[in-house]
Amino acid sequence: MRPGPEDRPEPDHRASRLLDEAIDLVIRRQNAPESAATLQAIAAWRGRSADHDRIWRRVTEAHGLSGSALGGSAKPALTRRNLLLAGAVGLGAGALGTWGLPAMRLRLQADQLTATAELLPMAWGDGTRITLGPASAMATAQQQGGTRSIRLLQGMAWFDVAPDPARPLVLRLNDGVEMRTAGGAFEVSQDAGVVNLAVARDSVELIAPSRASIAAGQWIRLDAENGRHETGSRDGALAGAWRTGTVVAEAEPLQTLVARIARWLPGRVVVADAAIGRARISGLFDISDPERALDTAVRPTGGRLRRVSGLLTVISSV
Repeated sequence: MRPGPEDRPEPDHRASRLLDEAIDLVIRRQNAPESAATLQAIAAWRGRSADHDRIWRRVTEAHGLSGSALGGSAKPALTRRNLLLAGAVGLGAGALGTWGLPAMRLRLQADQLTATAELLPMAWGDGTRITLGPASAMATAQQQGGTRSIRLLQGMAWFDVAPDPARPLVLRLNDGVEMRTAGGAFEVSQDAGVVNLAVARDSVELIAPSRASIAAGQWIRLDAENGRHETGSRDGALAGAWRTGTVVAEAEPLQTLVARIARWLPGRVVVADAAIGRARISGLFDISDPERALDTAVRPTGGRLRRVSGLLTVISSV
């Protein structure tokens, strides 16, 4: 599970810049395959660093453009738009709910990715066990100094951290949310801009954007945009219940619950009515049949599901 130096995640802004540069070079090569100046520019760009070369290889491989596929004048002119659209398919962007450049950036940063309804169990040599949830992405940093570090780029995960007070695990999420534990077991998810944390064992300390200690049998729900949070208690055994087929909701906004259940459904699920999206829902939802679980969650709000196509479900009041 530990990445080598070549696979270490980069800062998002640098990865984005290098990705843009690589795409421009791919377009130049495809549209002028015999240009010596373009070949020299590509070689010089790839030689600038290991990161430049790695991103070049990932971009060309993702689009099936490596080797001879970049040569030959019979291919139609390539544009940034159709390159990105092709890449979205090649990188499985539909499963991750993102398209084009954002999907490629996610792929470049992530060490582990999952598709719709896929669970990915992992283990560290120190005994820490992690299960990455569906349609999720995670980056693992080198374990050095006094911490073990992970970044959850998208989605949800379960952590059972091997106790080591001298080397706490630091988990970073989007929007500056950060938490730490010396040996806790907990689930965490990012759904519709809301972070949910539920602790099963020991405790997890939220250290940004605000500070709070969440003990076993407690949960916290944090709106990353405005910093507001809610807390509560429930049986710690229910934390991570989605690993065995049950999604748990505790007075949760429907739009957040929908985003979580939708990770088991193909395509995209849209809540078209803001009032319905704000309705609070509690319950246990069996995701062995995710469409039925979604309907069960929506029904108390008076909303209804409409399957617009095989890849789009709309939730509305009519």
